Amino acid sequence: MSVVVIPAYQPDEQLVRLVDELCQNDFSVLVINDGSDKECDGVFEAVSNKAAVIHSEQNEGKGAALKKGFKALLEHYPDCTEFITADADGQHTVEDIIRVREQLLDGKDFVLTVRQFEGKMPARSKFGNDLSRVVYTTMNGHYFDDNQSGLRGFAVKHLEWLTVVKGDKYDYEMNMLCFADKQGIKIHTLPIRAIYLDGNRSSHFNPVLDTVRIYKRLFFSVWPSLFSILLWELLTLVFSIVFEYQHYRFMVPTAVMVSAAINFMLQKFIVFRKVKYKDGLRTLLFCIIRATVYTGVVETVGTFTQVVPMFIVVNIAAVVMLFVEYQVHKKMHRLKK
Repeated sequence: MSVVVIPAYQPDEQLVRLVDELCQNDFSVLVINDGSDKECDGVFEAVSNKAAVIHSEQNEGKGAALKKGFKALLEHYPDCTEFITADADGQHTVEDIIRVREQLLDGKDFVLTVRQFEGKMPARSKFGNDLSRVVYTTMNGHYFDDNQSGLRGFAVKHLEWLTVVKGDKYDYEMNMLCFADKQGIKIHTLPIRAIYLDGNRSSHFNPVLDTVRIYKRLFFSVWPSLFSILLWELLTLVFSIVFEYQHYRFMVPTAVMVSAAINFMLQKFIVFRKVKYKDGLRTLLFCIIRATVYTGVVETVGTFTQVVPMFIVVNIAAVVMLFVEYQVHKKMHRLKK
């Protein structure tokens, strides 16, 4: 049984039409009323004839609504084998939801849709999408063309870990991807049509507050990476002051690998302790590459001049590598398609 989970806040007739069409295409539907005003009671009453409806007394946010739906999913639909999350505002077509179901029935565990924008894209959406690609890839080491699409599909076996992911608003969906990445879950992407009704006016996404929440939550999930960067900077600075260019073939890799080891332990045993953390091997591979490149750059520069402190040289190499790694992650992702 395929179930579509729809978080709804202040919905209109778009939700009624969506539920009707989904039921006509053999979907079961679970709607979560995320504390909507009394004026929306008629909409929920209309969909309750065909869908299970869960009501929240207060508006808690999209992430909280999704998790509430996930926790109650098997209670309402014990025969559920796969489930799909979709928005209530008509942005996702039933045709695309059907395509997500087909991917799940074909054996995919996690389907992430990638919106293909036609015509002029709303400025706030374009800015958010462009920024999120760069920030997510830089902080998490994985690239997705679109990491904010709300249309996603899952095998039912993923219910347990999805309910422990932190984030109550739009930050939940980004954090969900981070947790999936760290577990080594294969995320399949599926292009879909992006529909913006009236310039996306029906969206409750606040381009400032919600963007801050999204990245704040992501930073909380990857704080070990930030800590390891600071540790690497400190070690590199100390080695540069004490040894200058001496012993660089030992000092440069040591700074990289020590900070990487601390990062691994903090992520595995603290941040992602509630899930099966499997990101260590990939992280180790990139650390070895970084250590090799940084050492090579220091050796090359040190051969010609040692006027520039080693600390500065290594940091310039790190900035260049940051750009290179982003392009590598992007290329790797597209080769997997």
